Amino acid sequence: MDNKLDFSAVRELLESELEKGSFPGAALSVVSKNEVLYRTHLGSAQLQPEQRKMKSDTIFGLASLTKVIVTTSSIMKLVEMGRINIYDYIKEYFPELPADKDEITIFHLLTHSSGYQAIVKLWDQGMNYQQKIKYILDLPLENEVGELVNYSDPNFILLGELVQRVSGMSLQEFSQQYFFSPLGMDNTSYKPLTNLEAAADDIAAAEYCSWRNKMIVGEVHDENAYSLGEISGHAGLFSNNKDLSKFVMMLLNNGSYQDQTVFSPLTIVSMRQNWTADLNQNRALGWDLRNNFRSSGGILFSDQAYGHTGFTGTSIWIDPVLELGVVFLTNRVHPTRDNVDIISLRPRLHNLIAAVLK
Repeated sequence: MDNKLDFSAVRELLESELEKGSFPGAALSVVSKNEVLYRTHLGSAQLQPEQRKMKSDTIFGLASLTKVIVTTSSIMKLVEMGRINIYDYIKEYFPELPADKDEITIFHLLTHSSGYQAIVKLWDQGMNYQQKIKYILDLPLENEVGELVNYSDPNFILLGELVQRVSGMSLQEFSQQYFFSPLGMDNTSYKPLTNLEAAADDIAAAEYCSWRNKMIVGEVHDENAYSLGEISGHAGLFSNNKDLSKFVMMLLNNGSYQDQTVFSPLTIVSMRQNWTADLNQNRALGWDLRNNFRSSGGILFSDQAYGHTGFTGTSIWIDPVLELGVVFLTNRVHPTRDNVDIISLRPRLHNLIAAVLK
């Protein structure tokens, strides 16, 4: 791929969206299998109560990118290790599961086809961690198991707990050992103020939280993840532009980055295929697919492209046909989550990047 590609139009679009107020600040990387084709950052990491400029290495709360970077990766690693099978019934790992949910498998959780509801309110329940897991297990299903895809945080809260029960390790420990350390992702972690010893000034601000009574900086934005101890399968991870570029390049190389092999190529190929073609949405294992209506990946990436977004304004997309990856990080929830302009920007940005390749 030509490393002299002209990304000036991409920068102009980001500057225009910054001026429009779509986000306070952003960081972007466009990568091929073996190199960074373009990298930029702009705007502010924080506006209130004081202003800080965005830096090239600013750390972002990734929100639901946690689902794919940590949880899906951990499940696929356990598959590779022979510890689990995606068609295992989850009752094997959750003996406290009510009998009416006996048919739910790991596959159903991974593809959001379990029947569980989209969101659940845990943070004001006055329960400890395991009581909250039991609360989720007991929730009535909104749909029949396997009937349709309904994107659901509870699915990945349960998957995160399953990883911990099977491995005997926390999600932080497991992902650090098998992904972050081998890939040299030194600025990626849950609870960055503690685990990375990062300063608040190194982290993009989220929004003001009325019940925490402060502007959120360096703590997980998601209320449920916060109430679960800031380490969860659905949200809580922090990282930056450079680290996520390494992760994306590993995926583009079917599980390897530089001299490190993180996954078998067969694992990556299996993970990214369409597993729900007969349902209402196309889903890979854990990942979203480009060939869905109103995809955040736009329309110019190939039908094999896969990606994911995060509520805080983050996303990654990987196209194995174009051999292209895009990391796009913003702090769009700062100072308030009300700004949703990122939804219309994402497909336009990815279409523009694809068009640059000519």
